[in-house]
Amino acid sequence: MKRINNYLVFCAIFALLLAGCSKDETPATPADPSSKATLSFGALLNQAERAQASQKAHVSGFPKCSEVTPDHVRYVLSGPVNIGTLENPAEVDISPNPGDYDDDGEDEFFTLESEDLELPEGTYTLEYFAVYDDEDNLIWVAPLEGEELANYVDNPISSDGFFLSAGTKKYVDVDVLCYDKRIVNEYGYLFFELETFKAIDFCIFGNFCDENGRHFVASYSVDVWVSENGEKGAQLYDDVSNSVVLVDGEYSSEPVCFALPDTSADDEYYFEITLLNGPGYTSGDAGTIIRQGAITEDEVRFFFDGEDNIDYYHFREGIEDCGDDNIPIFPDPTDEAMVYKSCLKSLNDSGVVAFVYAKLEGNKLTTNTYGFDTTPNQMHLQHIHGFENDDNATCPDPTAADDDEDGDDRFISIAEGAPFYGPVQLQLNYEDTSFPMSNDNGKFEYERVFMLSGETRGLIDPLQRKAVVVHGRMVDGEYVATLPVACGQLERTN
Repeated sequence: MKRINNYLVFCAIFALLLAGCSKDETPATPADPSSKATLSFGALLNQAERAQASQKAHVSGFPKCSEVTPDHVRYVLSGPVNIGTLENPAEVDISPNPGDYDDDGEDEFFTLESEDLELPEGTYTLEYFAVYDDEDNLIWVAPLEGEELANYVDNPISSDGFFLSAGTKKYVDVDVLCYDKRIVNEYGYLFFELETFKAIDFCIFGNFCDENGRHFVASYSVDVWVSENGEKGAQLYDDVSNSVVLVDGEYSSEPVCFALPDTSADDEYYFEITLLNGPGYTSGDAGTIIRQGAITEDEVRFFFDGEDNIDYYHFREGIEDCGDDNIPIFPDPTDEAMVYKSCLKSLNDSGVVAFVYAKLEGNKLTTNTYGFDTTPNQMHLQHIHGFENDDNATCPDPTAADDDEDGDDRFISIAEGAPFYGPVQLQLNYEDTSFPMSNDNGKFEYERVFMLSGETRGLIDPLQRKAVVVHGRMVDGEYVATLPVACGQLERTN
């Protein structure tokens, strides 16, 4: 499979020889040098051709690394003395004058002396090792043992550690790979993104149903971009496909997973999923995009990136009754229906987050809402609000409580919110008129298909001028079912 363009590179194997000089801390009286061991770093560039033969299945080719000169090393060491942390690694400089000491005539870089590492005797474990250039760009990383990328080095970082004898200068081999931001989690550092922010994982799995209703493991490819205002920005992944294999006579596939950069901003990611012909089936839609659209980091985090959340996004493609996607986050570009969504933000300091997805086909409205961090084990009212003259419905800011419609400046009441988002135009309830009930963890899920009357259809259309409000929270020990707790404007996504 292909990955992204040349601006990020996953490349040939390098070898780094550990060495350096440091000490625990300065004692009041000079210590006996023979009671300490020293450690130096040397870096040997070794472009092994075996990397070309053992490349990762989902990376096509090993483009050569840039010829940038390494400048410094950041590392974490644990043992009798702990040096650095993943959030704040220790650092040692590399000499700007490489030697020529290896058998292949390649340059060997070595570190300048440092006072950070003069260590008492004992067993030490290297927890993290990375090399930077003089502009502080990360260029090489040592993968951890047990991770997928560890298969491409001889000596990945191991929990076994190494022993330092007093009075010696220890050299330890460390193999590194060129840093590739696309697959940062696969180096093994618990999604620590090595650029002061983390990556979040998002995985995709699919089924295809033929005209007979038989389900197959779908073959598909995925492209991913950073999203800017719902549009494609810089591409992160290019044409990443899943692999379908035969296991005990049945076709099987692992989800395709992506490490998405999680910065301090409100990140968005744009996905396109293309259906392919696969083992056991052929489709007239093969080669066409079947899902596309932007999702936010909040959607990834609340639905997929947590211990109690869904493992992956599961799409179902083919005949109409093949089944629904487990979460309707990506619209089908071939669908003539109008698709909308909204991320509802907290009102009245509730901490509630909710997501709403709506699909309008003629008079048929399919709605899904998902609430998080609501008051547990309570029913939560929810409505589509708007204005009959189609003025844009918005969400109130915190100062709306100061209007003092109800004599309580602490909270935005229904009356104080109405000038912003308008009256109720459709109750998002069940056919028995009840509303969704949250579970012990404050989560709720809701789905309903409405067959709208002409009058109601006229009220809610256009949906992109409407807002959704969720209600209900505890106030002074009492549950107030009508108090607004989250609000969001609907946006069209196709």
